Amino acid sequence: MLKRTLTALVLLVVVAGFMICGYFVSPIFIDMLILLFLAGGIYEMFKCLKDAGYKMFIAPPVFLLVAAYPTFYLLQHFVGGASRSASVGVQGLLAVFIVAVMLCLTIFTFKPAKHTQEEVDAAKEQGIELELNSPKAHELKDLFANIFMLVYPILFMMLGWVLSYKYSAIFAVLFAIFVPTLGDAFAYWTGSTIGGKKLCPKISPKKTIAGAVGGLCGSMIVALIFWLIFEMFADKYPVFIEGCRYVAFISHSTSGWEWKTALIYLALGLVLGVLAELGDLAASRIKRAIGIKDYGKIFPGHGGFMDRLDSIMYSLAVLLITFTCIYTY
Repeated sequence: MLKRTLTALVLLVVVAGFMICGYFVSPIFIDMLILLFLAGGIYEMFKCLKDAGYKMFIAPPVFLLVAAYPTFYLLQHFVGGASRSASVGVQGLLAVFIVAVMLCLTIFTFKPAKHTQEEVDAAKEQGIELELNSPKAHELKDLFANIFMLVYPILFMMLGWVLSYKYSAIFAVLFAIFVPTLGDAFAYWTGSTIGGKKLCPKISPKKTIAGAVGGLCGSMIVALIFWLIFEMFADKYPVFIEGCRYVAFISHSTSGWEWKTALIYLALGLVLGVLAELGDLAASRIKRAIGIKDYGKIFPGHGGFMDRLDSIMYSLAVLLITFTCIYTY
């Protein structure tokens, strides 16, 4: 418990440092925070899938990691005229993603996934059966594993750059991080205290129904805190709100904007809370499928990058859809 709490505090300081630099210096610092966690997630997912016996192609994820952000930034700023409503940067990310998929297919075409005797022996030690000459079905599984990694976590995390640029970088990224993360903390504390019936024992043995309910309540509470800061008290510190580039969900000249925005925030907190649980369970299901407990050990008590990103990735997707509907750009 102590180790988990100390690690969380260190992560909080790191995130806060990037956010402060993003506010006072440049939003690029927030983009670099996303890139840092993306790089860690790619490394862990690549290693886990490779250790599970899949033939992984190193070129596609490295290409995406190196090319995705520069492509997005240059197109958005210089071709899109630095307009937040321009979509040229998003088109650039999509183009880079498609090229990475094509690179996967090209490597698959000219480099059949035949396993050596050493690979077969190493996989057998982990309880995985491979054949010296892999059947065609197994080769397709290798291809799908590589494409899967381009989507999870890479494509999901790239949505953070879109949110950061098109909307409020400070608000969007903080919301995507803290609502599911603190909701998870509420779930952990509630589940540890109350216990009770398990939620999905075959996927995640420690999760309880009480913990899941606590997580949903926690996510909604955190969402309301954001509502107080960015909506209710915004008029008291307009310089901060302007510096965050935050645009109110509903014009404050509209009648009843207080309760209307509160409902939107509560709904967002509830949806993100539910999807945080689903994202965490999905990550656990993947871990069970490849036979590991955690994706990594870089964060004592928390696992690896992917163990922290599982719910955040879902949150980024929901926020992008929500903001597109609210702001219509």
